[in-house]
Amino acid sequence: DNFDPKFLKKNLPNKNVGNCENVIKILDYYFDFGILHHLKWYEKIEKYISDNSNILEIGGGFGSLARIIIKNKKFKYFLIDLPEANLQSNFYLQENFPDLKIFNYLDLKKKNIENEVQNFDIFILPPDAIDLLKEKNIFFDFIVNSRSFMEMEKKIISKYFTYIQNKINTHGHFLNINRYVKSVVGDSIYFKEYPYDDHWNVIISEKSFLQNHVHFLLTQRTEDKNASIKNTLKNLPQVKINKKRFEFINKIK
Repeated sequence: DNFDPKFLKKNLPNKNVGNCENVIKILDYYFDFGILHHLKWYEKIEKYISDNSNILEIGGGFGSLARIIIKNKKFKYFLIDLPEANLQSNFYLQENFPDLKIFNYLDLKKKNIENEVQNFDIFILPPDAIDLLKEKNIFFDFIVNSRSFMEMEKKIISKYFTYIQNKINTHGHFLNINRYVKSVVGDSIYFKEYPYDDHWNVIISEKSFLQNHVHFLLTQRTEDKNASIKNTLKNLPQVKINKKRFEFINKIK
């Protein structure tokens, strides 16, 4: 009921990669609850992504959102995540796009990635790769983080924001989808405290589809300072963490 049938037919997978048991098959298509979020996110951002762009997704998991975007656009797609997730996304995306060339960690150890951008379609790399990439002449037109900044320590978040704000092209877009507040690393991670600088124009700011505890923020990089991002963050809903849960996590840590 939340989607146009033509959009679903175009973007739902027609194969169950990994033989997931938690899927529903309708006609020749597969879907699960998780993919509903990814479909809605893509529906909202589709018009802001251009062909022949460089896209970076930080924390892309096994590649579900990446599959939808890659299916619709022609560009270079970079994925940065933990090695375990990269193993899954490598398999998942290769199964969905057997004709595309994937550059992974083994290639990174042997080749200069800056010289290989034109030779590959998808780049799947570990978090430490940003230390290498920041020295390369590789910039991005669209950057995504969905539900993984909230799992990181503040110093790691700050490192990623520095990288994003240095490596995104002027007028490029940054999609940030994370909880208003979460504590899994012994500290409270608040969305409103993410270290945006003043060079962001707010395009979409709203609660995420079917997830009232998660915010959907799409911003665009600007050359001039813009107060809209600071005002947007300041006016986000006041959400408090569960103190007992927070104390329990700290005790475990």
